[in-house]
Amino acid sequence: MTETAPHKHCVVCGNAVGGDENFCDELCESKFKSAQRRQQLLFAAFIVLMALILFLPSLLKMIG
Repeated sequence: MTETAPHKHCVVCGNAVGGDENFCDELCESKFKSAQRRQQLLFAAFIVLMALILFLPSLLKMIG
């Protein structure tokens, strides 16, 4: 078995990168940040929706 230099893999595409890097190029880094931002927005929308589902009936009952 041959020895390979210590390395990691790009978190997006899986290409080998240096030991202190997470992405192979700017494109993969921007894809990762875009997906991360989308995930955060979906989570925030989920929290808002759950809050509405939980508190809207109480508010409607108090008003009406």
